[in-house]
Amino acid sequence: MEYSDDPPVIRSYLAERDSLIIEWNTGQASRFHNLWLRDNCACARCGPHDRGSRHQLLLDIPEDIAPSSVSVRHGKLKVVWSHGGHRSEYDPLWLHAHSYGSSVVRGRSGLRKTLWDSALGEWPSVRWDRISSDRAERHRLHACVVEFGFVLVRGLGTENDAIERLGEEIGYIRETHYGRVFDLVTRVRPTILADLAGSLPPHTDEVYRSVPTGINIFHCITSSPDGGGISQLVDGHRVAAHLEEHHPDDFELLTRVPVRHERRIQGQVIIAENPPITLDFRGEVAEVRLNERTMTALRADQDLMLPTYLALRTFLRIAYDPIHRIEYLLKPGEALVLDNLRVLHGRSAYKGARHLRQAQVMRDEFFAKFTALTEEMAAGGDGGHYVDASTS
Repeated sequence: MEYSDDPPVIRSYLAERDSLIIEWNTGQASRFHNLWLRDNCACARCGPHDRGSRHQLLLDIPEDIAPSSVSVRHGKLKVVWSHGGHRSEYDPLWLHAHSYGSSVVRGRSGLRKTLWDSALGEWPSVRWDRISSDRAERHRLHACVVEFGFVLVRGLGTENDAIERLGEEIGYIRETHYGRVFDLVTRVRPTILADLAGSLPPHTDEVYRSVPTGINIFHCITSSPDGGGISQLVDGHRVAAHLEEHHPDDFELLTRVPVRHERRIQGQVIIAENPPITLDFRGEVAEVRLNERTMTALRADQDLMLPTYLALRTFLRIAYDPIHRIEYLLKPGEALVLDNLRVLHGRSAYKGARHLRQAQVMRDEFFAKFTALTEEMAAGGDGGHYVDASTS
């Protein structure tokens, strides 16, 4: 991702009956309705919206609000409103970023989401030793997860607490019944299938929660001596797109029929029912919840039961197809950070000692840090150039 060297400048404006049209130095134009502009005044009286301190009430603004005067001074748009003579000031950078339908509003700071399959090639990666001193490297870590759904962190080391340092760097570690950090090792008395040395098909973690784990971290302490335990990733959003293209009826069904998942552990019965595919307000795939190991009895209507099973079989068949899978053997000191509601993860079988540590942070905090880093990069003038995934 690159930031333009030329900041947006208001070249001219035109006041219409219910809106202002701003012409930018790029030659583009943006329309802002009077009601929208007045509602987004962030003066001391109305309150700074980005800090959660909004004082202005929408119902206190007349529907026919209109400016009594408009001007551009020192590059900023200044409006005096007919209702009460209230004065508002708008920074052109903020206005441009919040233009109706702008890429900043549509996506996470405009960074594209790249869907991938087995042809992806080199895994996107960052260096841990650069994270603390290089703002661009910190931004890259988050940007890779936003764009590809995952990133490989190299050089983290094999100390047990290293995963917590990484977790605190990208968000806040979420504690569950597994604890703050969970050790994935072969156990004599396993409580979950991950404690066994067998293979695990690609899946979403903890879909039995109403809010599943968000950003997963897997830190390799010891890899298996037999070369097994290979990490396998699948782009769940790519798989959903394939389902929509080739099996649209199945796709539509799995966006509205909930699938029940259940987990009983430590005196808790954790249950959640959600459709396997969640769409955002634009109708685009936002989340994928797919894990047949935690599925319990489906509770669909009689006429939907068999179609739902058939749709799930199709979805799983696509997700398990090697054409959608990439593989990598984590080395000691490396960590994998992935978006659990986008990327399905699994592993091959192994023999011998293997030790991974797992932690998780909430998606909200992770993406909040990404947004802040993106703004810092844009304001800092230090380039902010996104490095292509093929760079190791």
